[in-house]
Amino acid sequence: MSSKEVKTALKSARDAIRNKEYKEALKHCKTVLKQEKNNYNAWVFIGVAAAELEQPDQAQSAYKKAAELEPDQLLAWQGLANLYEKYNHINAKDDLPGVYQKLLDLYESVDKQKWCDVCKKLVDLYYQEKKHLEVARTWHKLIKTRQEQGAENEELHQLWRKLTQFLAESTEDQNNETQQLLFTAFENALGLSDKIPSEDHQVLYRHFIQSLSKFPHESARLKKACEGMINIYPTVQYPLEVLCLHLIESGNLTDEGQQYCCRLVEMDSKSGPGLIGLGIKALQDKKYEDAVRNLTEGLKESPVCTSGWYHLAEAQVKMHRPKEAVLSCSQALKIVDNLGASGNSLYQRNLCLHLKAEALIKLSDYDSSEEAIRTLDQISDADNIPGLLVLKSLAYRNKGSFDEAAKIMEDLLSSYPDLAEVHALEALIHFTKKDYLQAEKCFQRALEKDTEVAEYHYQLGLTYWFMGEETRKDKTKALTHFLKAARLDTYMGKVFCYLGHYYRDVVGDKNRARGCYRKAFELDDTDAESGAAAVDLSVELEDMEMALAILTTVTQKASAGTAKWAWLRRGLYYLKAGQHSQAVADLQAALRADPKDFNCWESLGEAYLSRGGYTTALKSFTKASELNPESIYSVFKVAAIQQILGKYKEAVAQYQMIIKKKEDYVPALKGLGECHLMMAKAALVDYLDGKAVDYIEKALEYFTCALQHRADVSCLWKLAGDACTCLYAVAPSKVNVHVLGVLLGQKEGKQVLKKNELLHLGGRCYGRALKLMSTSNTWCDLGINYYRQAQHLAETGSNMNDLKELLEKSLHCLKKAVRLDSNNHLYWNALGVVACYSGIGNYALAQHCFIKSIQSEQINAVAWTNLGVLYLTNENIEQAHEAFKMAQSLDPSYLMCWIGQALIAEAVGSYDTMDLFRHTTELNMHTEGALGYAYWVCTTLQDKSNRETELYQYNILQMNAIPAAQVILNKYVERIQNYAPAFTMLGYLNEHLQLKKEAANAYQRLQKTKILTMLQ
Repeated sequence: MSSKEVKTALKSARDAIRNKEYKEALKHCKTVLKQEKNNYNAWVFIGVAAAELEQPDQAQSAYKKAAELEPDQLLAWQGLANLYEKYNHINAKDDLPGVYQKLLDLYESVDKQKWCDVCKKLVDLYYQEKKHLEVARTWHKLIKTRQEQGAENEELHQLWRKLTQFLAESTEDQNNETQQLLFTAFENALGLSDKIPSEDHQVLYRHFIQSLSKFPHESARLKKACEGMINIYPTVQYPLEVLCLHLIESGNLTDEGQQYCCRLVEMDSKSGPGLIGLGIKALQDKKYEDAVRNLTEGLKESPVCTSGWYHLAEAQVKMHRPKEAVLSCSQALKIVDNLGASGNSLYQRNLCLHLKAEALIKLSDYDSSEEAIRTLDQISDADNIPGLLVLKSLAYRNKGSFDEAAKIMEDLLSSYPDLAEVHALEALIHFTKKDYLQAEKCFQRALEKDTEVAEYHYQLGLTYWFMGEETRKDKTKALTHFLKAARLDTYMGKVFCYLGHYYRDVVGDKNRARGCYRKAFELDDTDAESGAAAVDLSVELEDMEMALAILTTVTQKASAGTAKWAWLRRGLYYLKAGQHSQAVADLQAALRADPKDFNCWESLGEAYLSRGGYTTALKSFTKASELNPESIYSVFKVAAIQQILGKYKEAVAQYQMIIKKKEDYVPALKGLGECHLMMAKAALVDYLDGKAVDYIEKALEYFTCALQHRADVSCLWKLAGDACTCLYAVAPSKVNVHVLGVLLGQKEGKQVLKKNELLHLGGRCYGRALKLMSTSNTWCDLGINYYRQAQHLAETGSNMNDLKELLEKSLHCLKKAVRLDSNNHLYWNALGVVACYSGIGNYALAQHCFIKSIQSEQINAVAWTNLGVLYLTNENIEQAHEAFKMAQSLDPSYLMCWIGQALIAEAVGSYDTMDLFRHTTELNMHTEGALGYAYWVCTTLQDKSNRETELYQYNILQMNAIPAAQVILNKYVERIQNYAPAFTMLGYLNEHLQLKKEAANAYQRLQKTKILTMLQ
């Protein structure tokens, strides 16, 4: 085929491609290639046709062949680029950059526009493959080309900005050249901005600063960029914040940096970087409180500032707040570990570890010391730094490993003999071993080398404080060093605590001591010793307001289970002030802190007791006695509460336990006597007179024992009088009480007293009580005692002159009681009872007294009943009925008013008489009610004509009248043994019950009574 034919075939192939007859084109091209294997155009046309027929492999081979034949021709390279762009060919990612690069070479001198288009495509490809350096270099060429072409500033600005967008997204993976190209792009983009200032320009500046802040080595450029943005946008916080944080983290917070921080805080009072900067400045100026406040607030807003946490910990250590410092250091270390192990972060990490170890050692406990050693082991090259070795030795000392501590100290002494810290360490080890003389010498050596260390002065003062006898007496040396320490370190709370000890224990100046304790506690609110001492001294100085203020401050901050000393003291304050509910709450909080403190349990028991919570108080005192079995007081309170609750037998058992431990414990002896007295009264109510006599005998025995130890206590004499008078209602034949001779004025032995002797002894006991303390209550009791003696004389028919004298004495005593306390209704009532007694018969006085009693206490069923009895005695039936009726309305369960109504019914011949008497027996046992009911039962039984009536059926049969009357009459005759009709009725009732033996016994006693009456 001639060359003309080849041209014709190529033309036909071109026309076929133009007409989209791609297969036809392939035929023509193959025809050409048979003739000319290396025909460039034929291979290009095959590539085009194959690509359109979706035969990418064939197209790629054709284009590559053409490019090999003529590498400087565009068509093949353009086709290959189009093919790779159209199809995601297997070789596209690898080959396409080279294709674009070849096109750039070919277009560079031919077509600048196409060169730019290909350049952009190449950059996109590099960007997808994260080839940041190639992106930067290629885009730079593009910008340079456009600059040479005279592109407008706006276009160039957009190109530079586009480059920043390409590179800013992944700065961590970039090398130095890429980073420099990125920063150059930002600088050029900022310089070419047409509107300055503007929102767009501001955003670009912010992105530039963000990128720079990721590279610590670009600090100069970052500072320049921030200052540049500050100049253009003086009201925008962002550059100031970045710049301040950068200066803070780099440790280069100069005066200029401080001005930036101040400016930032002026713009935003809560700015994190600004406040952190101000905090660091305050720390440098030794204004530690301001430093802590500003740093704390700043770190709330900027919590990932390592230097901020470190400086906060530093300030906290200076203020002797080691727990808080440990937490701050831990936070700083957490941030450093997250940042990775760069050179700067390693330096920061070592600083934080050092400070954390120092804070942990200040905590002094075993666990903290263990952690301090672990912390020091993490510091690089720690074994070659003397300051860190000193800390390690202190940690071993704190945990009790004195051998390890001493070994490190000895090595340090040999290697660093001129270091003050080493001599102070040696002194502390001697101090721990109580070798105070050696400790003194070592501290003095440390102070010779560095006299401005407060800790050395404090420790030397402490050494003098605990030193030998001379120094203990003369504490002036200790005072001198304590004062120097306080001057050098005004935040050292423990030195103020010892100054407080000095002024309290040595000088005796309580006000000054309290001031020192308060200062110590203000500096360290965990110092329970200082807080407690400040409160206790305030209480001694009667400044309760200050004491309460301190306690309230502590308890408001205290978490559950802490600050026991404060809760306990405030609880005791409230207990003393009568605010029992608050006292209970505070004492419970104290127990949450220490559940095994028996003193707290006792105090809580007192609080419950004060507000009437006897059951809970009992539990509290029981718990206290379990925790401290030797505590007599706890057992005593348990017994006393059981006594209040009426559990007399249990109380007696508890009191007996105390007496076994301490025979002369008067409160327990008194309690035993009171319990037996109360049991005697209960027995009398149940008409168990024999038991009552036994109980009274025991009660008198215990009261006598108590009086042997404390004859000067008025209440013991009064209680003895109560015991003697208690048996006034018991039949004389039953009263034979063994009384210790001591109570009767004899030195030893016992004496048996009859009823009259016992009552007389009661009067004497009341007399002794009144000599010791004249009280209205005791005067009343003495008056009643004389009345009971007079009653006994009247019953036995003894000397009437004595009877009259006793009644006059009784009236005199009761009038004395009324004069001392005219508002006491009981005294008026007692005076009224004596006044209307048959031996006196002053009914006007009696009426006046009962009315005064009612006026003093309106809910007064007793006085109304007595007034009713007075009216009934004087045959004023209607008035008596109204008085009894009023008593019934005030207290329906009061027995005596019902007996009064029964007597009125009997007097007027009412059908209700028997019902009323029966009701009195149902309420309780009383001799008058029992006799009345028995009389009506017997009367009804004697009338044999009424057996079939409903009245008989109900009153006698349905109500079991005969057994009921027999039971109460038995009780009656046990107490009143000289009333013949009672024995007659008892015998009669026993006969009805077929109790013939008991009936015979009753009749026999009837005969004896009659004989005795005749003899008398």
